[in-house]
Amino acid sequence: MEKLTNLSKQWNLPKKWEEVTAFQICAGILLALAVKGFIEVLLYNLFSPFRRLPGPFLARLTSKWLLLLSISGKRAATVHELHRKHGKVVRLSWNELSFSGINAVRPIYGQGTTCVKAPIYGLFGREGLFQMRDPEVHRERHRRLAHVFSPASLRVAEPLVQGVVEKGMNTVLVKNTGKEVDALSWCRMISLDVAGEVLLGKAFGAFDGREDAIRFVYVLDNAFPNFLLRGFYPLVWRFLRLLPIEKLQTFLAASDYMYAYGDNSLQEFIRLYGRDSPRRSLLTKMLKGDPASGTEPLPDEIIAIEVANLIFAATDTTGTTMAYALYHLACNREWQDRLRAELRAANLQQKGYSFTELQALPVLHGIMNEALRLHPAAVGALQRMTTREIEIDGVVVPANTIVSVQSYTMHRDPSVFPDPDTFNPDRWITTSADGNPEIDHGTPAMREMFFGWGKGTRTCISMNMAIMELKILLARVINQFEVRLASEKTHRDMEMEDHYILTPKGGKCGLVFEQLARYSLVYQTIMSQRSWLAEIVLHSQAYKRAMQPPKRHETTLTLLSGKSLRGNTGPRSVCVKDKPSGLNDLVIPNLSVNPFPTMSGVRKLTNKLTSHDSSAGAPPLAPERWS
Repeated sequence: MEKLTNLSKQWNLPKKWEEVTAFQICAGILLALAVKGFIEVLLYNLFSPFRRLPGPFLARLTSKWLLLLSISGKRAATVHELHRKHGKVVRLSWNELSFSGINAVRPIYGQGTTCVKAPIYGLFGREGLFQMRDPEVHRERHRRLAHVFSPASLRVAEPLVQGVVEKGMNTVLVKNTGKEVDALSWCRMISLDVAGEVLLGKAFGAFDGREDAIRFVYVLDNAFPNFLLRGFYPLVWRFLRLLPIEKLQTFLAASDYMYAYGDNSLQEFIRLYGRDSPRRSLLTKMLKGDPASGTEPLPDEIIAIEVANLIFAATDTTGTTMAYALYHLACNREWQDRLRAELRAANLQQKGYSFTELQALPVLHGIMNEALRLHPAAVGALQRMTTREIEIDGVVVPANTIVSVQSYTMHRDPSVFPDPDTFNPDRWITTSADGNPEIDHGTPAMREMFFGWGKGTRTCISMNMAIMELKILLARVINQFEVRLASEKTHRDMEMEDHYILTPKGGKCGLVFEQLARYSLVYQTIMSQRSWLAEIVLHSQAYKRAMQPPKRHETTLTLLSGKSLRGNTGPRSVCVKDKPSGLNDLVIPNLSVNPFPTMSGVRKLTNKLTSHDSSAGAPPLAPERWS
């Protein structure tokens, strides 16, 4: 007792409870909680079923380090390195495991799995098809929405997609040919207007300068951080809502604005067109239901939520995937040539880039799949939670454990995808017996480990719509433009970050779109006069002695040779028709022209035609003679 009294005096402890301060009470509570937490962590790690599984030291203490990784955008890359170091199973926290083997896919995502979506999905906005965790509730909602994305619906939506892509190209790419364009922003605007057209019956006006598009893109950029802040730190979010700072309040209202826009657009559509509108939009299908299958329409408030969620997902995921596909084509220009040749051989321009025709093109299929392999929209973990004890890839996992595989790692397994970091669309292309390329969906292992559109019963419901948008855009752009990097900085900007969805590190993709000359009015004028220019050459050959100076026409022949335009595909002959009488049928040999010249090549030809050729001693050809 005497010792306790001495300690009390030494530490200046109060003699009575009345003398205890509020600070001392709080300090005591915090100390008790810290001791309790330490004991719990110690006991759990001593007796945890995962105590022998490898993983970082922090994983044994807390799961908050994963949140920090997600905020920094480095979760997918960090977990990938952990798998390279530790193998197919890695412990990420006291109740979370990450798998990377093919044998883990079906127990977690396959048909009949007992795993459900992890609680984190409930943080991503208001509950719609994507956020639903209950399999039965999800199955019913999926049944009532499936007809909206049926093949018949795709046929209805295709003209809308074609129109938006064509308008986006004419408004931005044609007007800025040869100049740097932010392809990421452009692709997102394409996706935003497509989503508006097919889901709301009206475009956002991304290429008309309307404020709706600018405001909505701002909302989309800030909605996801809002979801996370509100979900993980609700008290902080509520406190920030009280601060009278305009920009902060605009940021915090982003997610609410997104859903309010969906609701207002729905009500406006009903007011203007009614519920039985003949308009060709997916919103009409949602309002009508599907009488053929007996599917009743969803309530208006549910439709508004689903539409807002779909627009959010379509703009960020499809738009980003399109930008990465264009980026890889700019880095691997031989694939541009192969795709362009495939499109020309199939005569796709004359067929209006029909989606049905595009679906049969193996090179286009390979480029799209390879872009999705390297840059899936959901690049990180597709988290699920076990509802009972199951075995996953040899590991017994108890109930209420978070389990996942991540597409970033699965798509980079060298045993399934050799040389996995290389852009190689040939993985998805095979050769038929007669030597022609054909679509290849990959080996069974490739198909099992491919997560480009999600997996199992939770595969993206609008997958076919996104495929149509991707293929139409790639076909139209590559057939009419040559794409190249604006600078080496583009490589750094396009480094991947994982903020639950894929995000380019620099937030932009600087590319240059050089319009192919055959789509230019100047080039078409020149090419329409090729026979006339060749006739001048014939005259110069037939009446060489009478025409002075002959070298001018020889210069014209030189200009029409393979040196006139960029590249060379071998000699071609042009037969001149309607020649003056007395001339035998003559053929001008060695007229070599690149089939895909750019406008820069045409400008060089124009400059040659109007400039003096000092080496040949020939005067310039007057513009009125060739234009």
